[in-house]
Amino acid sequence: MNALHLSVAEFRSLAARMTDLSADLLAALDGARAFPEVSGAHTARAFAAPLPEQGLGAAALDALGEVLALSRAPTPRFYGYVLGSGEPVAALADLLASVLNQNVTAWRSAPAAVTIERHLVESIGGALGCDGFTGSLCGGGSMANLMGLAMAREAQLPANESGARAGIVYASSEVHMSIPKAMALLGLGRESLSLIESGDCPAALDAFREAGDAREEPAAALLEAIHLRIIRRKEDLGRRACLDLARQSGRGREVKKNVIAGLFFLKRPA
Repeated sequence: MNALHLSVAEFRSLAARMTDLSADLLAALDGARAFPEVSGAHTARAFAAPLPEQGLGAAALDALGEVLALSRAPTPRFYGYVLGSGEPVAALADLLASVLNQNVTAWRSAPAAVTIERHLVESIGGALGCDGFTGSLCGGGSMANLMGLAMAREAQLPANESGARAGIVYASSEVHMSIPKAMALLGLGRESLSLIESGDCPAALDAFREAGDAREEPAAALLEAIHLRIIRRKEDLGRRACLDLARQSGRGREVKKNVIAGLFFLKRPA
């Protein structure tokens, strides 16, 4: 028998054990510390054992209690930085998704998953005033921003075949920290990111219009949060104004492909 093979009975037993561990963690969250009483040296010692030469089987789960004890509890009392909610029902979905193990590269390799993704993205787009827009789910906002900026660059300054060319990106001063990183990764360079101070929505849009009017060639692509307060206050007028400005400033097809919820201008340097 394949040493990596896990019988259905063994899977049920291990899954039950993991479910119990998870349920006990959730039950104790109300009284858990926001951060464990632990030091770097403590965690280093706890996990310093050499990797085993032979598989441990079910015994590999024995150390999970200590892993949980030395971890930051997923409690809402932790304010160190922004974290996802970690909904328990999502953990169950992760389990099934891992067992199903789909390759969501094309409909033929994952018919249900691809169809669900398309429907979900279209629904989110509709909620943002972007009816009919399409896209793909990413592992996080940083990857989504990198992908969106790469699409914008390729629409206005094609680089896939011959390499990156110089270009300037105008963005809100509240832009996410992943954008400068994306600028570096895409060969545009951090110094080519020009930030425009954001205030109230109309003032921010006027600043973007002025930047766009100063360019020799109109070219716009939409990405993430031009102005975070637009999203926080759910100002539908602000979101629609961003979309209208982008449609006016860029080539309709490219702009439509790259819409998420905010605005960037990409131009060639003088």
